[in-house]
Amino acid sequence: MKIIDMHVHLCDDESFQHTLDLVKSAGVEKIVVSCLEPSDGVYKPTPEQFREDNARVYEWMKKEPGYVHGWVYVNPEHERESLDEIDRAINEYGMTGIKFECGCVCTDPRYIPIMEKAESLNIPILQHTWFKITGCIDGESKPADVAFLAKQFPNVKIIMAHIGGDWQRGIKAIRGLPNVLIDICGSIVDCGAIEMAVEELGAERIFFGTDLPDIDFWTNLGKVEGADITDEQKKLILYDNAVRLLGGDL
Repeated sequence: MKIIDMHVHLCDDESFQHTLDLVKSAGVEKIVVSCLEPSDGVYKPTPEQFREDNARVYEWMKKEPGYVHGWVYVNPEHERESLDEIDRAINEYGMTGIKFECGCVCTDPRYIPIMEKAESLNIPILQHTWFKITGCIDGESKPADVAFLAKQFPNVKIIMAHIGGDWQRGIKAIRGLPNVLIDICGSIVDCGAIEMAVEELGAERIFFGTDLPDIDFWTNLGKVEGADITDEQKKLILYDNAVRLLGGDL
């Protein structure tokens, strides 16, 4: 089956080449990438940091045109700079949508102008989401937070990354919100997660992602290929849903 990986992280040219070699050898047709520098500012980048990260993704996009696509990474703590960077990344770099990590929880009012920008541009959001029993890191969003945001902006497509971390809680939190989608990456202890997501959300709301290079590619692919769902549902998850969401950008 054709594959598009919607959730890849890169940080330097070495990780770029290693990841590129891996996904191409696996038959992946396209990857959508964000750059998170492995530094103290990775979750709460300054404007200078996220500008550098996005410019680096743009260089990789130029090296592999049509194969590497980009999420523009911003931090809502810096509203004006984030809005300017989104304009540059979408209009000049040709990026696909907006990536949020842990700058602040997505219920924070500082999200509002950026979400309004996403709505005006008709671009999707990839929101890092992880419910932790041990406690989330500062600024980390939980599934209930994504649900709150989605209700405020019903016309914006939001991908709740990692199925929310605690995938049962994540699926239940957003099942009544058709503008919230999920990607499957982030964990290797997900037996039953794909089946529950298909049952509760429908295969049309699920995307394939790996979280490379942190999580193994083959484990994530095995979650889909080994799931007790139909081949047509697997095809939607691995490829068709990404094409439908991103359309001409791909």
